[in-house]
Amino acid sequence: MNTSNPITIGYWSTKGLGSVCRQVVIYAGQKLIAKNYKLQPIVENDNVSFDGSDWTNKDKIELKKRNSLINLPYMEIIDDKDQKHLISQSNACLLYLGRNFKMLGINEIEQTRCEQLLLETNDLRGIITSFAYTHFKNKDLEKEAAKEVYEKAFQKNDAGKIQKFEHWLSSNDNSKFLLNNNVSIPDFNLFDILDFYIEFLKHYNLVDETNDDKILSTVGFPKLNKFFIDFKHLPKMKKYFNSILYSLPYTNKSANFGSGIKGNKWDINHQIDNTPFEIIV
Repeated sequence: MNTSNPITIGYWSTKGLGSVCRQVVIYAGQKLIAKNYKLQPIVENDNVSFDGSDWTNKDKIELKKRNSLINLPYMEIIDDKDQKHLISQSNACLLYLGRNFKMLGINEIEQTRCEQLLLETNDLRGIITSFAYTHFKNKDLEKEAAKEVYEKAFQKNDAGKIQKFEHWLSSNDNSKFLLNNNVSIPDFNLFDILDFYIEFLKHYNLVDETNDDKILSTVGFPKLNKFFIDFKHLPKMKKYFNSILYSLPYTNKSANFGSGIKGNKWDINHQIDNTPFEIIV
């Protein structure tokens, strides 16, 4: 990869699976071109549907000729011979970035640890994402489902998804991050997901604490709380947090949770998606 050339990340105008790829590129000091496709709400007879043709009927058609596996997110890089390469699938993009930016450990064992952690963070993301895109018949059912998500993710036993990471950090007591004190690819994924869960806990009043920097400790995960704070204050992450990319909604407009302002649902009557198609950071 030619580090003097920008890296293009294509995704919806949300955080979602594209968020972590964007973060890694910015953290590495590489110029990022973030292309943001918009899901358009369509209202007919009080029924709402969502149109993804901004992606499917435009760039996807041409990009598919270069990579038949193309989907969102995708990444376009330029190698040392000035040849363009198109990569799809979020894990494939992250692993490529990890190898090239030296964020997958220094040997085969550390690389394997990173791969395990990346897949485990994806499982943790899957729990809240599945909930976010489920539409409930009433608020009572939604609140009940939110409690089930809380119990599944935050339960303090070996089955608890978040507990696994608390134990991982506890077993490496002198380490700030998942792989020693060096930032690695799964750190980005874990931070991004914890950020989503913290909004979830506040939105459904599952915690009394409102300070993001204290919430994980409040629910019994002090190691993860410290990880969250340490990662958020990394100097190389400041550019991402100051960009419009960090203020994008967590989920797409069709989601019931996290698609609007904070954890709210997208309001088709009062919200307009003003995200620029191309954001350069």
